[in-house]
Amino acid sequence: MQRSLERKGGCFHVHLHDHRGQPGPSRTDKNGLPGVVESLANIAPAQANGFLILSQNSFYASIKILGEKEFLQPNAVSVVGKPMLLSFTGEKGFKSRVYDRQSFLGESSQFLFENIRVGIIGYGGGGSHIGQQLAHIGVKNIAIFDDDKVEDTNLNRLVGAWFSDVKNALLKTAVAERVIKNILPTANVVRVNTRWQDNPDLLQACDVVFGNIDSYAERQQAEAECRRFLIPYIDIGMDVYQIDDDPHAIAGQVILSLPGFPCMSCFGFLTEKKLAQEAAKYGKVGGRPQVVWPNGVLASTAVGLFVNLVTNWTQDNETPDYLSYNGNTGMIQQHVRTQYLTSKDCSHFLPDQVGAPVFVKL
Repeated sequence: MQRSLERKGGCFHVHLHDHRGQPGPSRTDKNGLPGVVESLANIAPAQANGFLILSQNSFYASIKILGEKEFLQPNAVSVVGKPMLLSFTGEKGFKSRVYDRQSFLGESSQFLFENIRVGIIGYGGGGSHIGQQLAHIGVKNIAIFDDDKVEDTNLNRLVGAWFSDVKNALLKTAVAERVIKNILPTANVVRVNTRWQDNPDLLQACDVVFGNIDSYAERQQAEAECRRFLIPYIDIGMDVYQIDDDPHAIAGQVILSLPGFPCMSCFGFLTEKKLAQEAAKYGKVGGRPQVVWPNGVLASTAVGLFVNLVTNWTQDNETPDYLSYNGNTGMIQQHVRTQYLTSKDCSHFLPDQVGAPVFVKL
């Protein structure tokens, strides 16, 4: 409350009803909570204030917004954790023969896939695999962030790209929409033909974001944005290197950066040294080696982490968040650095740093 007073931020009164199914406000809630919210709105009238009642698997929420006389009910609530808890309004139990083979993911899995909003930053070798797979499992709401056009050097790995796309200088987001809608015609594909930094509101509206980004600095920015708005961020990447006269080696990683859990800096993947070295090479990096099969392996692994995060079909909340890939042996395993974490908490993104940036008077 003190922080809300100081920063004039919105507040929500949250409490739990210990049962399953749709909760509703009790008589006590109806008598007391609107007054509490009105008091909160007096502190920060320009912000959303409200109350949230959680059951074991659903929610009831009511929000007071500036300019609205009545309380409003949101369409969705997400609780970030392992697993995520997602509640959407609407009829559940969506069924289709198309998804019979994945019914083991849970009774409400298709309803979740139909309603969850997923962002993909970068639609190259990794992002194109992810977009295709999300369409296959039935994810309907996908935002693609990429300002590039298809080039001839993309054809060795960009799923769904045609030679004619190079001649026509087709945007990669157009390839994404074509692939996704040919699999899932009802998909809602949002094409963002700019860097995500130029349209941050569209990224902030996502429930989960996949990052398929080449540079460490861009990764750091994407992760920071997702942390600030409590969005799980799944990063994938690969590299090809050679030591002396040894054969080339392919290495890659898949990292789940979950708010409240270790981040990419905690894992030692993002370091000041790497960022400084990259900055020193700015403009001289050139084309980095990329091939289709490691992109596919890493993208499939990332989609697997996403599906488990959303559906909890494995019922295993201790799955590793940092996986390493050896492209020469074909092995994926928990990265050795996870053994040396000193805490399960993150020291780089603190709880009081969430939300839109504000100026604080010192």
